[in-house]
Amino acid sequence: MRKLVSTLLLFLGLCSSCNFLDTSVYDQLEESNLYRNEASCMSGLAGVYDVLGYSDVYGQNLWGDLDSGTDILVYNREYGKNNLQVSMYTYNNTDATLNNTWRALYMGVNRANDYMDLISQRTDKECGGASKKAMFIAEAKALRAVFYMNLLSFWGEVPLRITSIRDLSTQLLKKSPQQDVFNQIIKDLSEAESGCLPATSLNTPGRISRTTVQALLARTYLWQSGYPTYANTWDKALSYARKVRDSKLHSLYPETDGKNGYIALFINMCSNKYDLTARESMFEVEFYGNGLEKSNESGKVGLYNGISQGQVDDPDVPFAYAWYNATRILFRLYEPTGDARKWWNFADYSYKRNEQTKRIEKLYLTEAQKITYEKIPATRNPGKWRAEYDPIRPWARNNSSINYPIMRYADVLLMIAEASNEMSGPSQEVIDAINLIRGRAGATLIQLADYVDKEALRRFIFEERTRELCFEVPRRMELRRMGEQFYFDQINLLKDQGVDINRQPIGYQYDDVHATPAINIGIRHLYMPIPQIELNTNPICGQAPNW
Repeated sequence: MRKLVSTLLLFLGLCSSCNFLDTSVYDQLEESNLYRNEASCMSGLAGVYDVLGYSDVYGQNLWGDLDSGTDILVYNREYGKNNLQVSMYTYNNTDATLNNTWRALYMGVNRANDYMDLISQRTDKECGGASKKAMFIAEAKALRAVFYMNLLSFWGEVPLRITSIRDLSTQLLKKSPQQDVFNQIIKDLSEAESGCLPATSLNTPGRISRTTVQALLARTYLWQSGYPTYANTWDKALSYARKVRDSKLHSLYPETDGKNGYIALFINMCSNKYDLTARESMFEVEFYGNGLEKSNESGKVGLYNGISQGQVDDPDVPFAYAWYNATRILFRLYEPTGDARKWWNFADYSYKRNEQTKRIEKLYLTEAQKITYEKIPATRNPGKWRAEYDPIRPWARNNSSINYPIMRYADVLLMIAEASNEMSGPSQEVIDAINLIRGRAGATLIQLADYVDKEALRRFIFEERTRELCFEVPRRMELRRMGEQFYFDQINLLKDQGVDINRQPIGYQYDDVHATPAINIGIRHLYMPIPQIELNTNPICGQAPNW
């Protein structure tokens, strides 16, 4: 897929380098000439996938500024407390990050719409056969669903565009209720399920497989069962999650070369190594290169959300801005010892210059220092994606080739646990799914006898999802689907001045940048405002509540 995108970009680059006054026609790019063979059909599909890697989408914004300022991830520059940015809740609907992400997501939607419209007009032979044509359309539908899942996560009610936008007259569209958006996502994924290939037929998690579609359906039904739609579709979420489990095509990545499986999984992801045996990583956004070539397919993963390193004169150590910190609220969720995820998701080292050798060295926390952090919970850079494993050289300050996961099998197991618990309360199926996750991490296993009702287990599952999936699944959606009050209560923990059972502060002092999101947040920040770029061309859309 990367090669196809690079070829497409190279072709466009060659075209753009031509003198626009030339009268000779070198290529015919009218719609009637597009997608007349299998290779061009695949290139067109690559163009739809390509949007996922934009800096405004999974290259940076979705996991960065748009999803920080929550209970587990915050912007960390003290000098930036008064910045006008989404993560500080000081923004309005003209914010560039907000506008650019909206525009990019709808670009993805429109590319999918255009592509499906044209492919549907082509014969089976032109697409490489009936099954190939079905596959092309299926993956495009699934991608459109992914774009809408992100729009839903951050904006809630949005215009529902399922046909190509050709001019301003077709741009005019009111916001659709969330239930309608859910229905369209479910429709797209349901129709895509049979057309997408089995995971065993793909040599990369960079494309959407049949089991990925099923996992995305499970996630959609899970989200729909929560606030504000409360659709009670737990049974469907459970059914699709079980389909993935029962396919036996996916499992948790095991211990490898003496490294815990969770840690080894993310080292592989940072190293551009695909595991086609366990296939825990079911769907990743693929990045490539360091941005120093003609085409730029790189992202910011591991740099903006990585471990801070500010020196540029050591070629063996990557520079990383590390704009964000993982919070003490997240730190408290892990057991003091045993859980391998703790000191992986929290960086257990920092970088320091050795003045004698003039090289940059890692400065690891000692065991005594870790104990101190247990007493006064840590606030440190997240270490989930570590730029040191990025194999592309030379390293670049603003570009990495580290992939970003949209769906992992671990999430499927936790969806089984949550949906089954909501349907019929604590059961051995719930406990077994959770313990697969905790057992791999080295955390204490739980027992069915310890949970007498679904409410207690519901909270534990929410916390286990946080421990396992932090910085991956959209946190704002994870909080909001639990209820409006829950959403604000969790974020307000950042400034809570209470103490825990060890008499340690839960939140942060009011003059600490980590508390700023909770100080600034208001009722209108439950959802993000409709960006001004949409209202300029679609005045009938309507603004989000309280904006």
